[in-house]
Amino acid sequence: MSELFAYLLRSGACLAVLYSFYRLILMKDANFGFNRAFLLGSAGLSLGLPLLRIESPFFTTVIEASELPLQSAPLPSLAPPAGLGPLDVLFGIYVAGAALFFVVFLARVGRLALMAARCGCERHRGLRIVLCGRAGESFSFFGFVFLDRSLVRGGDVDRILTHEMAHVRQFHSLDVVLAEILTVIQWFNPFVWPYKRSLRETHEYLADRAVIAQGCSLARYKLLIVEQHVGGRLLELASGFRTSQIKRRIAMLTTQETKGLARWKPLLILPLAVAFVLAFAESRTVVEPGPSVIAAASAAPGLSQETSAEETARVLKEKMTQLEDMKKKNAEKLALLKEKFESTTDPDIQAKIAEAMKDQKLMSLEIGAKERMIQMKKLELEMSKEDDAVRKAEMEKKLLQLKAESEDYLKKVEQLRKQEQSRKAEEKAKQGAEKK
Repeated sequence: MSELFAYLLRSGACLAVLYSFYRLILMKDANFGFNRAFLLGSAGLSLGLPLLRIESPFFTTVIEASELPLQSAPLPSLAPPAGLGPLDVLFGIYVAGAALFFVVFLARVGRLALMAARCGCERHRGLRIVLCGRAGESFSFFGFVFLDRSLVRGGDVDRILTHEMAHVRQFHSLDVVLAEILTVIQWFNPFVWPYKRSLRETHEYLADRAVIAQGCSLARYKLLIVEQHVGGRLLELASGFRTSQIKRRIAMLTTQETKGLARWKPLLILPLAVAFVLAFAESRTVVEPGPSVIAAASAAPGLSQETSAEETARVLKEKMTQLEDMKKKNAEKLALLKEKFESTTDPDIQAKIAEAMKDQKLMSLEIGAKERMIQMKKLELEMSKEDDAVRKAEMEKKLLQLKAESEDYLKKVEQLRKQEQSRKAEEKAKQGAEKK
């Protein structure tokens, strides 16, 4: 649950920064195609970037192998939870809000479908024309154009259809659906609402330019915008002829496109995306076994450089016996946890058992790493007594293999520990924020 909240906060912050950049730098430019691409890219990046899990090239955490604890994880308390915590309440509020906006989205789609079914459709210039009875209702949704019946015999019908044709051909309805999905996910984000308006304004600018490009009189088209703007209420889900503010639409009709290098300003989204990737990157973990893996293995209690070969072999054997015993107990606990997990249907208890199983599996990796360290020490002792060059070369090859396996186990252990520490830190931060 804490991972979900962390994702939502990162996603919301990403959208807030990217949209703020659009408002400050790009909004007044007349490169509407680039602006549309920037807004769509902002939505995609805000949803996708927080899901990336990469290691930071700048921050490194160095951990000595000897610092890794080697102790059995206790079994968790399997008692049912006493009550709902703050995170549970927060999660319920978020789900309720997301469900509400999703239902509203479906209701709007259903309203359009019902209107098309009641009024009927006529095909014209590749479009499905729905003749509505409401004054001023002229808008499109995918291949459907909803047209006011009073305008059918007017001279402005072709201009309106050209405008709506631009919406259809440029797939503006897909943008609208994406914005609605973004609203469902980030309904709590205050930046998502002006983002939707800006995206629809850009659609209108693009469609207006398409009409003017067809040879329509600029003065006559401005008058048509005013007439349509005074009309009835527009359905929120559709691409409409009167969506954006009338003054800005008329002003943008005469605004010249930005020339030169300035027209490539939307490409600044790329360095912004890289900055977010680095901001969300996790610290890179490096496990250092010490001066050498062999030396780390020999650092176990009872071993020293002055210890005789026989004494060293005895201590190593004792250590291996202890590890075997721990390995056996660990396997028994895993089996017990698995049995309890399968015998209960309470999701909270299952979550606690799953957490304990994760700890036991982590313990298995630690044991595997220690086993290979001891095997390396034993092999080192055998190599010191070996005179056969071929046999000694084989032992050296085996030593390198054990070293690689040990380091691999340690890296896996530290990765899992890092993920767990990050999760607990996020939960603690959330709880602190909720108390404030």
